[in-house]
Amino acid sequence: MKGPLIYYDIKDMYGSDLSSTKLATELRKSILEEIDLGFNVEIDFKDVRSLSTGWTRNAFGVIVKEKGEDFFKSHILLSNMSKGVRKSILEGIGEILEV
Repeated sequence: MKGPLIYYDIKDMYGSDLSSTKLATELRKSILEEIDLGFNVEIDFKDVRSLSTGWTRNAFGVIVKEKGEDFFKSHILLSNMSKGVRKSILEGIGEILEV
């Protein structure tokens, strides 16, 4: 991942338990705006305990479905994920790709 990086601390922004699809949609729009401006984005999940698959579907799944997996991997870094958070993210992205 090359270029300038914008950092999002998810716990500080949204708390440690994430389920609001409205907030996930806002995050997705913010991420895409930063990428459109030429930035890459790091999403830090340090101290996030749980997130719903609906949250991950709206935050990340829509990006993968609309822009593709390569786009996601080239511009977005997900860091400090617990096993449970990682599982929820993969499930949320998988759900939207099945539709």
